[in-house]
Amino acid sequence: MPYAEAGGISLHYREAGDGGVPLLLLHELGGSGESWSAALPMFARTRRALAVDLRSAGRSEKPPGAFSIADCADDLARFLDALDLPRVDVVGSALGSLAGAVLAIRHPARVRRLVMCAVSDDLGGVTADYLTARAARVRTEGMRAVIDSSLKNAFPEAFAAQRAAYRPIYLANHPDAYAELSLALTGLRMDWGAIAAPTLVASGAHDFIWPPEHGRHVASLVPSARFALLPDAGHFPHLQTPDALVALATDFLA
Repeated sequence: MPYAEAGGISLHYREAGDGGVPLLLLHELGGSGESWSAALPMFARTRRALAVDLRSAGRSEKPPGAFSIADCADDLARFLDALDLPRVDVVGSALGSLAGAVLAIRHPARVRRLVMCAVSDDLGGVTADYLTARAARVRTEGMRAVIDSSLKNAFPEAFAAQRAAYRPIYLANHPDAYAELSLALTGLRMDWGAIAAPTLVASGAHDFIWPPEHGRHVASLVPSARFALLPDAGHFPHLQTPDALVALATDFLA
């Protein structure tokens, strides 16, 4: 499995394909680059696609202490440096969408086009309280204490098989690392208008956590953005309807 040294953080990644503008795939909270296993070979038909584990996720390094989503974005910029990739397209889901957006803001020359799935600008208030409480609980009780409620919200009943397959991946998270990623989200305040890259915002029609109106609102805040609905997906289109997401993203990125 390949790793890259990204400014003092070791990031694990997987890749496939070798054509076109390189494509960076960014995963959800609780997942890793493995979450893109179904979509990666589809993207690789026409692109060099790289699915990276963010810091504190998957097989990447899990440094102690607090960090921000801006730190994750800077890790990604250094990751691109390490692989000598001056410019990429980015497709993210949930946490990965936000990390990709911050990458596009902090390092605009590195992002040609951006696709954000399952995204919201509502990261304070009730959302922050929920994430903070869940972070505290996993630190003391472990991932199993929150898995049923978390996955029920993310995977509608139509995706029970995908939920079952995802369960061991979620349980494998280190509780402290998962908690720090959760708290990093609570501190994020987005300047959506600072995204210069052409952007597609996509929402699953059955997304319980961040329903389509959240995505539509984000698209209205980003210059040169448009919105698309994935009619059969829930909160994780890349896991639930990868064919539809890949087709939509490929058309936009082309």
